[in-house]
Amino acid sequence: MFASLLIASLTGIIYYSCAVTWFLFTFMVVLCSWQRQIDFLFKILLLTLPFMVYFIYNSHCLQQQVNQKNDKQHHVRGIIFPDDIQIDGANLKATAQLDNHEKVKLYWLFPDEKIKNMWIENNKVICFQAEAELRRIPGPTNFNQFDSQKFYLTKSITHQINIKSWYTEVAKPSTLLQKIRYQLHEWHSVGIHNAERLPSPLSAYAEALILGTTPQSLYEDNPGVQTLGLIHLFSVSGFHVTFLMTLLMQISRRIWFPKEYTILVLSIILIAYFIFAGEPDVLIRSIISGELILLKDLTNKKIKAQVIWSLSLLFSLAMVPQILLTLGVQLSFAQKLTFWQTNILMSLVSFPLIIQQQYTWHILQTFINFAAIPIFGTVIVPLVMIGFFGQYIPFLTYITNLIIRYFAYMVDLCATLPGNFVVGKILTH
Repeated sequence: MFASLLIASLTGIIYYSCAVTWFLFTFMVVLCSWQRQIDFLFKILLLTLPFMVYFIYNSHCLQQQVNQKNDKQHHVRGIIFPDDIQIDGANLKATAQLDNHEKVKLYWLFPDEKIKNMWIENNKVICFQAEAELRRIPGPTNFNQFDSQKFYLTKSITHQINIKSWYTEVAKPSTLLQKIRYQLHEWHSVGIHNAERLPSPLSAYAEALILGTTPQSLYEDNPGVQTLGLIHLFSVSGFHVTFLMTLLMQISRRIWFPKEYTILVLSIILIAYFIFAGEPDVLIRSIISGELILLKDLTNKKIKAQVIWSLSLLFSLAMVPQILLTLGVQLSFAQKLTFWQTNILMSLVSFPLIIQQQYTWHILQTFINFAAIPIFGTVIVPLVMIGFFGQYIPFLTYITNLIIRYFAYMVDLCATLPGNFVVGKILTH
């Protein structure tokens, strides 16, 4: 536990050095030193050093990527997953993976309506070669504007390409694992397109809760979600993994499927679900924890919850060193707390985030969360699943959408109640 927290604080000073991250790192160093056991300190040092070297090297590579010069005539090759594509008017936006393993934001202006419709209907992984303008993702140009550059840097995305001309074709996987990965992303894209055909607000709820994508319409049509700090409810998280594991375990018991085979199948399904959901960073901890729990059940060994939590943190940092720089992942590591502790923690952590973006704070946020979380888990999520998977039965779609619309209306109504205070911008310099 001490080692994992020390390593986690180390990522803060390497990737986002500031007074807060240095305070957390210093606090963890003092806390570890307070143990005053030479063998304990030696073990922590032995575990921390490889991670420190890895983080420094990764940070150096990221800085080299940042320092790339803008190039108006740049030849690029790569792939685009269909579930990473967004159509905004006459513009195509996507996250592309280049042949050099670098991720970039991709932009292209459709030449005509016919080609646009072809991209709208596309569910295949696309391979491309292009002549494009390569430039750094721009920072905010207006006072208090959203900082895209800083946001994408946490995802190791530093540049964007504006396509001038290109050649595209359906990507052909070269290995079985690549074929499986492509297929899961294609199914995810089909799911997104099916969800978009559902009535509102069921459509946005299904995209967020089942498919792990957050459409802009979710916040535009449901302003109360942001005002009351309920954003965390619409992120795929440990709840989804736990729900999936529990459901499949119950089904296997009912059909008398051997425990060992159930665990093996579940371990594969968890990885497949991670890829299907679009490989979001926020799911990494949950998937690793689930795999460790399955391993514990398979070997019948007693592993403390703190050990599983620590190992999942270390594996997550090894896979994505900057994973703790996002709020959603930070909250996901609090899932072992009680319902009351988790709710209070979410309120405390989301407070600076909300006032930094909206400069307001609703005094009812914590109380609404206490009521909304159990309703969401026991009523809304099952209804969304029924509405999504039963979308070809009009009656089911109508009823589930009606109930969800009423829930969304109540959230928006609560957001209009007195108690929304204007805090103003908090100066950080």
